[in-house]
Amino acid sequence: MPGSEQWETDAGGGLFHVEKGVLRANGDMYWECLEEFDAACRKALETRRSRIEIDLTGVNFISSSFLGCLAGTVREASRLGKRITLRVTLDVSWLFDIMGARENMDVEVT
Repeated sequence: MPGSEQWETDAGGGLFHVEKGVLRANGDMYWECLEEFDAACRKALETRRSRIEIDLTGVNFISSSFLGCLAGTVREASRLGKRITLRVTLDVSWLFDIMGARENMDVEVT
């Protein structure tokens, strides 16, 4: 697709796709595919959009390493004057409540 990038890894079973300011992740988010996730986050932040959506509705598990990477992405977005909207399922939404993420980004539970 024009304007899109994909990263895939066998290590965590994760698939990352960035298109039109939306980063979609699928699978289990373990440290083995953290580098690819970080690259996808950076790609999303490079767009001209002031709001970046990170769609984690296809994610079943999120490791603490991914939470740290996501927190760094939120800080960088803020530095660039951008806002993150995070889409998650009810199964993983509690993680973002515990880490106080709703103060720094919009969290939508589906």
